[in-house]
Amino acid sequence: MSRSPVSKDELERIALQEIRSFPGNEKVVSVEVEFEPDYRPGTTDWKLHVVAREGCDLARVQYAAKTTSDRLKRRYDIRLN
Repeated sequence: MSRSPVSKDELERIALQEIRSFPGNEKVVSVEVEFEPDYRPGTTDWKLHVVAREGCDLARVQYAAKTTSDRLKRRYDIRLN
């Protein structure tokens, strides 16, 4: 199954929505995608950086970010242009 190409901005929006959907993550403010071109032509490797307001449960935020990252990596590839 091939992954759908998506822009960095779209991926950040999708990731933010998915992370906020986890219980206890309503205070997540933003998500940034950091990526580098992969050694395979046309692919990228990326990771999520999450910013949350004070009072969030860090363990819940980390779990949501890891789970969301794993799910999105199976579905999307960053479109470089």
